[in-house]
Amino acid sequence: MNAPTDQALPAVEIINVMDIKPVVTAHRQTVLRTAEFEDPRDGRRFRCGFSRRKQEDYYSPPHRHTFDQLRFVIEGKTKYGPMRLASGDFAYFPEGVFYGPTESLSEELASCTIQTQGPSWGCFPTDAECGVAGEQLKGRGEMDRASGQFIWADGRKQDSFEALLEQVQGGPAQYPPARFRAPVQFHTDSFPWLESKLASGVMTKPLARFNAGGPDVEMMRIPAGAKLAGGKADDHRMWVVFAGSGIYGGHGISEGTFIYSPPGSVIPEIVVGEEIILYASRFESR
Repeated sequence: MNAPTDQALPAVEIINVMDIKPVVTAHRQTVLRTAEFEDPRDGRRFRCGFSRRKQEDYYSPPHRHTFDQLRFVIEGKTKYGPMRLASGDFAYFPEGVFYGPTESLSEELASCTIQTQGPSWGCFPTDAECGVAGEQLKGRGEMDRASGQFIWADGRKQDSFEALLEQVQGGPAQYPPARFRAPVQFHTDSFPWLESKLASGVMTKPLARFNAGGPDVEMMRIPAGAKLAGGKADDHRMWVVFAGSGIYGGHGISEGTFIYSPPGSVIPEIVVGEEIILYASRFESR
């Protein structure tokens, strides 16, 4: 048998969600620009969103997910129950952990969200699956996006995501046991920049490693004019560019660019134009 060629290796995917038309979610009064990625080998999925938008009349009730969520606040302020996030804050919302209600504390909010399977590899429906589930619920009640609830014909109220989830799962929602008492918040501005071994002038802020298989999360700062050598990914890697610009594998990257490197993919060189600030997260394969 011949050795696999580079053409047989999984490809790095690069999408700037700011080029994607914003759409209303299937269950909240939220307009988002999102992109989805999936590795068919182990089924890991990512849903990534980056937004700069006004937060008028936005509300989400207390709820939990069957998957993990990473959220970064770039500008503005928001709250999740007792937790307040401001510019520079990062929060990890583990699978099975309740959080909320979610409300805006500023007129505008710039934020980034990465969602993927947690350590239990629980159900993580795609946007398309949620859309189908929403259609299935029509005529059986009202999807009240303003309150984030589905109101059944008999008057019973249910979190709107959970209502969609039950349609996808085909029965009562199955949540993984919570490993954490509450979401975890970081003030990244309080973390010092450290010299990275990747290249001269590159700085890093290692933030945290959660669970046996991740996520591992760090910030990186790559100076203008720098070149960052490529390599090969040995796990799932998701980068999001928050500021700056450059060329990555022949593609222009700038604010709102998500870069997904599946395990085994060849990571190209980054050539930086304007200084780049990005968040990098890693997750192990199943």
